[in-house]
Amino acid sequence: MRSLKIAALFVISSLASSSARAEMLAAAGKVDITPNIKTEKTYLAGYGFMGRNPVGVHDPLYARILILSNKKETLAIVGLDLIGFFHNQVQDLRKLSGFDQPGKYLFVASTHDHSGPDTLGLWGPWPGVSGVNSRYLQRIESAVAKKINELSQNLKPVRLSGLTKELPPNGLCRDSRDPVVIDPYFSIVHIQSRDRKTVANIVHWPCHAEVLNHANQFLTADFPGVLCDRMEKKSGGTCVFINGPIGGLLTPEETKGKDGSWEENNRIGKAVADFALKNLPHLMTINASKISVSSQTILIPVQNSRYLLFLYSLVFGHKLFLKDGTPLKQSPYWIALKHAFHLLKPKESPWVKSEVSLIRVGPLTILGIPGEIFPELVIGGYHGRYRFGHPLIKPSNPNPPDLSKAPKGPYLWSEIPGKIKIVAGLANDELGYMVPGYDFKVTRDLIMEPRPKGDHYEETNSVGPAVTDIVLKAAKSLLSAQ
Repeated sequence: MRSLKIAALFVISSLASSSARAEMLAAAGKVDITPNIKTEKTYLAGYGFMGRNPVGVHDPLYARILILSNKKETLAIVGLDLIGFFHNQVQDLRKLSGFDQPGKYLFVASTHDHSGPDTLGLWGPWPGVSGVNSRYLQRIESAVAKKINELSQNLKPVRLSGLTKELPPNGLCRDSRDPVVIDPYFSIVHIQSRDRKTVANIVHWPCHAEVLNHANQFLTADFPGVLCDRMEKKSGGTCVFINGPIGGLLTPEETKGKDGSWEENNRIGKAVADFALKNLPHLMTINASKISVSSQTILIPVQNSRYLLFLYSLVFGHKLFLKDGTPLKQSPYWIALKHAFHLLKPKESPWVKSEVSLIRVGPLTILGIPGEIFPELVIGGYHGRYRFGHPLIKPSNPNPPDLSKAPKGPYLWSEIPGKIKIVAGLANDELGYMVPGYDFKVTRDLIMEPRPKGDHYEETNSVGPAVTDIVLKAAKSLLSAQ
């Protein structure tokens, strides 16, 4: 009898020890990254070929951070209220925070804020002149790294839950380029302490953060700022917003006559937050003790004529390579000059490195895409499944896409495992639009003008036609290994 009791106690002790080892820990917080417009020269990003001079701050910009750990693997998720954050900066941040070490992974996603500072070098005082303030970028990296280290020292046991469901986009988000495919998939991940207090919420919803249009001259986080602020006030904790497949172009559907207004910004942000709050009681439990991360480094050719012409303004965010991965020794100024005079040889064309990533925590899967992928490449919809009452092709379109040449399935969404799915856009980089190859129609001259009739703006802000297949191939490779 005594031996049975000892055996039973041993089993109970082993189970308890195993449970303790498998416990999920978390911490979350945010740091203000609003530029000081008096001491840090800033140009607003997001529209046209030149930046706008900000006249004030309407609401603060934040880096919101969530740390998840099971004591063996640690994941840091950072949501930035910025137009984008290049791969070089992500790598710098990993080094500064110590998340370049085995067992640690830093995942950075930008909200794609069109009323924040230029962090990509595309919106300066003159066309082709960078609007990036390098000291400001360094300040962001330093502040975020410091906060990551602080949170990593204060991890507490937590419970995770979440869901993915459709949020009807009507009145919230529309597709401005044919074919009309609006990604309706909304996801929320709720992280709660043992005493049932909210530590953090991850809210994922795909739409350009551009309610405030080019006429706005105030720094603002756009609708993600309203969304996160409401979530933090109503639910508690820190709200990390992750954008999605927003190419195509998914843009806010504003009330006629109120376009670009603060009223519309508040309406859309609150509507998405309230949808999240309404679904909090209905989340599924995430029983997981393992954090699995895989990533693939990819090489992409810089084919965009404008990007080549103004390469010297962009290379701070990416090192340049040849096709075989050998570092490119030529100066970006020299490459731009040769390109301008049509002297750039194919073998001299620059390539950049980026990253596609996959995170799994039980039924939660996050696929990180380093740019603005078209939603139809993720969910399909070429036959009208996701048009939500809009014409699949506008009757007035003078140059409609030939859907008979559109890519066939299966599409990424059906290949992503788990019941809680997040396809994160602008993840760990910003390579611009990822346009389906059959509809990439902009001419390849120096300024990429005039554009073909119809909707072909996205090609002008894409690294080039090759990026789409390269990213899709890497994503499918990561997914097939699961």
